[in-house]
Amino acid sequence: MKKILLTLLFAFATFAANAQFHLGGQFSINFANEHTDYISGFTENKEYAYLINLYPKIYWNIGEKMQVGGRIGFAFGRLNNVGVYESEDKDKIISVNRAVGWSLSPFFGYRLLDWKVISVWAEANAFISQYYNVNKQRIDATEWSNQMEYGFQILPVVNIDLNEELALQLHLGFISLGWYGTRADYPEKVVTTSNWDLHKGGFAGIAQGLADYGIGLVKTF
Repeated sequence: MKKILLTLLFAFATFAANAQFHLGGQFSINFANEHTDYISGFTENKEYAYLINLYPKIYWNIGEKMQVGGRIGFAFGRLNNVGVYESEDKDKIISVNRAVGWSLSPFFGYRLLDWKVISVWAEANAFISQYYNVNKQRIDATEWSNQMEYGFQILPVVNIDLNEELALQLHLGFISLGWYGTRADYPEKVVTTSNWDLHKGGFAGIAQGLADYGIGLVKTF
């Protein structure tokens, strides 16, 4: 078994050393703002959130229509919930959920069409990610959770060649299709989910699958 793994590693290293490769990254800042006029027990409820993602990536071309590579991801986000009770004193409850995390994903791409400097790729990727969340309510109540996400998805990627060595890439994950699983470890319980989805929003609007959407630059070497 060790000989097989060493042979595969040597073959990949030889291929990587001789093949043309692309190095770049993807960046996105996502915002959400929602207001609900009435929820049971509340006269009003407001939610607003943001999520910052950074995904360095490297990949190689296999022929003219295929590519294989991987990316790592780093994320930071915050979700605020503000609710007003139906009670006469109109007491407010404020919940703040912060999250930081990392992601890892190998991917395979296939070119669907090519027009001048623009090409459209179908990207299939598997991913695993881990996020550390802290939820604070009214300052005196704090709850930590450790969440893991995993799954796979297929999404379109638009590549725009700026010159022979530099390209702009758009990841259109908002029309992605995939299977997603989560495991959230709380101090007193464990919550797991799994589902097929046309788009993944993530736990509590904070954590998201790795290759969701964003814009990035790639340089050819």
